[in-house]
Amino acid sequence: MTLAGVRGAVTLAAVMSLPLALPDGSAFPARDLAILLAMGVITVSLVAASIGLPLLLKGLTLPVDPSLEAEEALARVTAAHAAIAEIERLKEQRPDDHAHAEVILAAARVIDSYRARIESRTGDHGEVELARRGEAFERELRVAGLMAERTELFRELRNGNLGSATVHKLIREIDLLEARHSG
Repeated sequence: MTLAGVRGAVTLAAVMSLPLALPDGSAFPARDLAILLAMGVITVSLVAASIGLPLLLKGLTLPVDPSLEAEEALARVTAAHAAIAEIERLKEQRPDDHAHAEVILAAARVIDSYRARIESRTGDHGEVELARRGEAFERELRVAGLMAERTELFRELRNGNLGSATVHKLIREIDLLEARHSG
């Protein structure tokens, strides 16, 4: 828009400022042609910007602001510590019943994932980069698994082994998980 927007406004203002008639009362010569040419310039500029800019900017990555990256890492670590504290609190509130071992295991798994997140943000630069690559690979594996699930569900639907309502529900869940892990 910045490529053509201002030029288009200036061009349009300039062409519309041409008088309709000369001082002797005759029509201004080629005023219609000037308006047509101005509209052509505006249209070509807008179309070129709409098509050309996305092609020029494709693959452009902006450098990350180190201060924002550090702030984000600190915020993630702080939030993860709060989550661990809340999980510990909830775990202690559970009554001692026959499922207590499962509660402890579930809490431990969630806390371990938060601790891994904290470690991936607070180590030295090499460890942080290694942890990020590990997280990226884990996301890639999860997405590949979800794609395999989706393919199998569609195969079972085509074979008549599953109903469409069941497949629709499960595909929706897979889509949400995939959106979560694709970021």
